Amino acid sequence: MKRTLFRKPSNKSRESGMTLVELLIAMMVLAIGLSGIMAMVVTALATNGRNRTDTSATLISQMVIEQMANIPASTNKVFTVTDCAGTVWNINTTGAVAPAGAGAATRGTDNVPVWVSSDINFNVAAAYGAAPGNGYGMAYASCGINAGQQIIYDVRWNIVVDANGFTKTVTVATRNTGANYNRADALKAFAIPAQLKTVLGN
Repeated sequence: MKRTLFRKPSNKSRESGMTLVELLIAMMVLAIGLSGIMAMVVTALATNGRNRTDTSATLISQMVIEQMANIPASTNKVFTVTDCAGTVWNINTTGAVAPAGAGAATRGTDNVPVWVSSDINFNVAAAYGAAPGNGYGMAYASCGINAGQQIIYDVRWNIVVDANGFTKTVTVATRNTGANYNRADALKAFAIPAQLKTVLGN
């Protein structure tokens, strides 16, 4: 005689799913993960914007040096540069003997390490190129798609001539002021100056 085995019916329904608590926990984990990803996206966008302004600052410093390189070091000439806002700036190539040189103030010999003594000092107040003045500084407006997207760069340079007057050590530094050209405020953003140094000769 053959026996038939009967299974005890399970109390758990085949249609049972996630409970409300499990669903809430899953949604919370998903929200935390998405917020972390969004923070990374925002940081990447901000870094990309800062890299763009830093690159522009370097190119402006390079432009000033290249324009000076076209003038013999033994001559003292003033030439002009026009920015994207249509402002014409005077670029003075007259230098002075070391250590101070002529033009923008440097950090001086009280700074360490020694090689920063000739760096341009941006702690000296400048009202959009008014200082150091005499053709050694400008508030250069970069080009933007619209006028409201132009960025103002504080550009300063210092020129040191050697004893015989045939070579010049030129230091040009450019810093993003953090102010839009069409904005009334002059809020400064933390920005490291893009500084270039070169020796020009006849």
